[in-house]
Amino acid sequence: MKILVAECDNSHAKELFARLKALDDNFTVTFAGPGENLLDAVRRARPDLVIVDMARPDRDGLDSVRALNTQAMLPVLMFIDEDDPHFMEEAIDAGVCSYHVGGVAPPAIKPILRTAMAVFQRMRGLQARLTEAEEQAEARKTVDAAKRLLMTQDKMSEPAAHRFLQRRAMDQQKKLTEIAAALLRDRTALPRDPKMEDKNG
Repeated sequence: MKILVAECDNSHAKELFARLKALDDNFTVTFAGPGENLLDAVRRARPDLVIVDMARPDRDGLDSVRALNTQAMLPVLMFIDEDDPHFMEEAIDAGVCSYHVGGVAPPAIKPILRTAMAVFQRMRGLQARLTEAEEQAEARKTVDAAKRLLMTQDKMSEPAAHRFLQRRAMDQQKKLTEIAAALLRDRTALPRDPKMEDKNG
């Protein structure tokens, strides 16, 4: 497992490195450089997990975690010396999977890492299902809009409009949503009939 440690002072860094290496030689531990942006450090180190170690609550550090979860999506653990319940809530909202106040005994670190990975995988699964549900809802809206257009302009019934879209999707070997979206684009992009405009005018 590749671990990136960020936002820590030298004493914490040495202690944490020693603990991790003592627990498992398979751990590869790297550190964000002094003043290095967290996203830049992640791109450089390509870790499986990020540990953010803070002496005290730092909202700028949380902004980096938010940016990381927006762009890279990695499990993030946070160790902090000062207890601040409000900051803890902010950290979790920013995407921290595991939040710990004070030191952690060496035997406890490995289970904490495993738990953080499991929580992250669950969060990512939930996010994927949410995204899928949103995409399905948007697809249904597109298909329904195309059917309404066919019902209005071509005087089709709802089942007939649905069959029309299905047949066209099969003929073109495309998804129903793609056919519906293309129909909406084509019909709304059609030029207005000058004769109809003259009659209306």
